[in-house]
Formats: sequence, structure tokens, C-alpha cells
Amino acid sequence: MWDRKADFIPFKPPFIRCFGIELRYADRKREQDFGVYQYHHHAALREGDKQETRKRHIRFREHRREMSDKEAKHQKEVSFLKAIILKAKKWFPLFQELVYMERFCLKVGFNERQTATLISGKPLFYEGELYSEEHRRKFITERAGFQVVKDPIDKSKLALAINGQPIGEWFKEQFDRLFSSIRRTVEPLRRGKGIGL
Repeated sequence: MWDRKADFIPFKPPFIRCFGIELRYADRKREQDFGVYQYHHHAALREGDKQETRKRHIRFREHRREMSDKEAKHQKEVSFLKAIILKAKKWFPLFQELVYMERFCLKVGFNERQTATLISGKPLFYEGELYSEEHRRKFITERAGFQVVKDPIDKSKLALAINGQPIGEWFKEQFDRLFSSIRRTVEPLRRGKGIGL
């Protein structure tokens, strides 16, 4: 914004100061001239601002229209994909179980390629570490055969089997072995402690 005091310094010669009437008239005239100039100057600025504001509003409306079009297109794609998933679940009852099994295989420790082999129903021979969420630890396997099979208890679900045994049971068996070996090593130490008299 234009500052009147910074840009306009009125000139008052000493001889006008002695005539009070002329001074007031000259000041008033100067203020009126400055006011007219300021009005026209600000009107021009306002007109430029109005045009810029109009352009900004037009750009904003176009942006909102584009965003709403993109949102509508996105919603249409999402609803289409949801419809496909519902049809896949209806046509293939084990479809959702396969998705769960894929996540489970990745959590256990298989890579993408190994998981794809298991999901396709083919057996996989694996040697390495497997993670159990239930026991919160890794267990080592030595050349074991894995395969995704129907759950022996609930036929509408899938289970991961290791050498024909469900992996949950295998993890429990490995944990019990580990716990019993730890217990065996701790008990002799407890018996041997104490002061002999």
C-alpha cells in the first residue's frame, strides 16, 4: 500500500506561514489534490487487483472441478474393484483364504517367489528360519517340505503344512523341545547350588 507521508512531503515556504488564511487554503488544496491522486491511484490498483482476483477465482474453480473429477473417477475405480473382489469371493470360495495364506507365508519368513509357489499348491522344500508370531521367536528347519493344504478341522479354510503336519502344531512342538532343553540345563545348576556343611 502507498504511504502518503513517505512519498509526499508538503513544501511550505516561510512567507506563507505568516498569512494563516492562505496557509490553510494551500494545505486544504494540497490535501484535496493528494486525495484525488490517491483515489485514482488506488482505483487503478483495485482494478488490477480485481482482475487478478478474478483470474485467481477462475483458476481455483478449475482446480476444484479437476479435483472433483479425479475423485469421482477414483471412486468409480474403487467400486469397480470392490465388485470384482465380491465376484471372485463368490466364484472361488477359497479366494479370501488364499489372500490370508499369502500374508501368513510372508510373515513366517518365505520370500515372494516361495510364497507364490506355496499359494499355487505346489510343494516347497525349504531350509532356514521360520518366525512364529505366537511364540515370538524363530525356529530353524532342515530341508523340510511345505505345502498349502485344506485345514483338517475346518475344510473351508487353508493351512500351511510342514512335512504333512500343520505348522501351528510344528511350532508348538519346537517350542516344547526348546523349553524342555532349557529346563534340563537349569535344574542341575539349581541342585548343585548351596552351601555344604
